[in-house]
Amino acid sequence: MKPAERTDPMALVGVSLPAGDPEAMARCLIEEFLLLGWDERRVALLFARPCYRATHALYRALGEQRIQALIGEVRGNA
Repeated sequence: MKPAERTDPMALVGVSLPAGDPEAMARCLIEEFLLLGWDERRVALLFARPCYRATHALYRALGEQRIQALIGEVRGNA
């Protein structure tokens, strides 16, 4: 395997898309972190903290109550 170089273009980069379903995206992210073993509180903080740009944008778009409800719904199905 080739060792990583400083200029390696394989850095994780997020981009926003102009269209899409924010609720579906939030569900996918919630499911992913719950499957990783995160508890509901930790997942909620991922959305509430502005330093996590993608999840926080969903938090602003959907609101705290809806994010909490989605966490509960996904947790019930996970």
